[in-house]
Amino acid sequence: MSKQKKTLLFLVTLVAVASLTVISMVIENNVTFFSIVQLAILLIMFFSYFTWARTTEDERPVPDDELGQKITTESGLTSYKILTVLIFGFICLDQWIHGSANLLLIVLFAIALVILPIIEFMKARSYR
Repeated sequence: MSKQKKTLLFLVTLVAVASLTVISMVIENNVTFFSIVQLAILLIMFFSYFTWARTTEDERPVPDDELGQKITTESGLTSYKILTVLIFGFICLDQWIHGSANLLLIVLFAIALVILPIIEFMKARSYR
């Protein structure tokens, strides 16, 4: 099967599953943990496929080479920072809507703030 056929099959399957999930959420008015996670997994598959999929004449990086590792490292750090800002934003939104912030969100935010320095410290110690 050619690369174009595989990509087309992947996209059709992805759109079908995502559409069924969204339709189920809208029509049945049933938003569950599973449906939200299913959409997230579909997005992960979509972006991973088009980031790392290669053709014979393609010069895209692979996850194992130096550029692929750099892309993974930089995107991980950027994702961490965005997630930390989003958690803070949700704490502010929760405070504004309900008049009090959710304690679990505050604890999660505190953990998010200290996890990177802790991991950096542990990685630095392992190289000594």
